[in-house]
Amino acid sequence: MDKLQKLGLNHKEWLLMAKKMGIGELSEDIVQETYLRIIRLNYIDGVVKDDGSLNKFYMWLSIRAVHVDYLRANQMNLVSLDEVKECYDEADLEKHEAYSNIYDKIEDEISNWHWYDQKLFNLYKQGELSMRDIAKDTNISLTSIFNTIKNCKERLRDNVGEDYEDYNNQDYNLI
Repeated sequence: MDKLQKLGLNHKEWLLMAKKMGIGELSEDIVQETYLRIIRLNYIDGVVKDDGSLNKFYMWLSIRAVHVDYLRANQMNLVSLDEVKECYDEADLEKHEAYSNIYDKIEDEISNWHWYDQKLFNLYKQGELSMRDIAKDTNISLTSIFNTIKNCKERLRDNVGEDYEDYNNQDYNLI
């Protein structure tokens, strides 16, 4: 039997070895690339000895080397926070900061409400449930939920609406 055939007969074992290294779904590709590397560099005698026995440790080293080469080739560059700030336009940073300020004001306003209003408005605000679904799940009348949500929206409009208009008009310095 040819040495390459002997190497290929243990393919499942090499895949398992690669998966145990933490390679995951790339295991098949890495093992195939290891075969090519062994052939290209003529390392077949290191893995399959003349008597037909396999040097599993040598194969483990070869798989690991191919994996490390793959990781190095696909390595992401680390970026400092200063470099990230340079990527953003000043207007984008100002807009993001204004948005954060409005969000905080809305959350502060909601936190000052009665617990009942907070719960209903947060259920509604999350958007996963309609008012009818909230009414069905909580056994609260739809009219009560509708009026509570309407009143909550009015309170938000009264207390945070001006800042929201400034945000929409891009007057971020007024927020």
